Amino acid sequence: MRTRIRRGLAAALAVSALSLTAACGGGDEKGGAAKDGAAKPAAGATTTAAPTSEAPAAKPLTDAQMKAALLELKDLPSGWKTTKHPDAPTVYKTSKTECQPFADMMSNGETAGATQSPSADFARGNNDAEITERVLSFTGTGAADHLKQLNTALDTCAEIPVEADGQKMKITAKKRPAPQGAEEALAFTLGVEVSPGITIAPNFAYARQGNGVVRLMVLAAPAANKDFDELAKTATDKFVKAAQG
Repeated sequence: MRTRIRRGLAAALAVSALSLTAACGGGDEKGGAAKDGAAKPAAGATTTAAPTSEAPAAKPLTDAQMKAALLELKDLPSGWKTTKHPDAPTVYKTSKTECQPFADMMSNGETAGATQSPSADFARGNNDAEITERVLSFTGTGAADHLKQLNTALDTCAEIPVEADGQKMKITAKKRPAPQGAEEALAFTLGVEVSPGITIAPNFAYARQGNGVVRLMVLAAPAANKDFDELAKTATDKFVKAAQG
């Protein structure tokens, strides 16, 4: 049961285009902390720039740039293998509209206003660790707006109740130190309680360069979390080089 839920969630996150267009503001306490307590950035957590819709418009990434930005097996430490996650058409919902971006990113769907690359998927061992990466390209100020929405949700939602297929679960969100090297970036960990006493914790990193965004998810045992920072840096560097090329 645990393995089925874990892999189902991983697949849902893998094929998700991270539809982060839901309103992140609103709620009963505008401009203040959410009722469940606003999530403060974790010690050492950083974003390399403040997302803003006033950033100069940049050209969308080309298909060639998006393809070049994706991780390949040769970019990873030994032990990883290429894989492909099956579609997992699960819809996650939350009663807190300001936290909807987290429910959206766990559901399948397109990201409004973005062109997306195919996902790059990898696994290690008996699928005990998984990597999923996708590149998004926007027009106008879409990329900056995209990260701004997610950043707002991170600062607003410390705990998010969600429901999927009639099953209720609780999600927590906590910022992590962001990878450096892009115009702006952020990273965070989602704690997903898939059943009482059973929690999985996928780590996410986002980086923006111009009007492109790379999203990396690493799902592994907590003991392997230190590998996430290195993977996030590798993914960011490759993405930035492709976006600038």
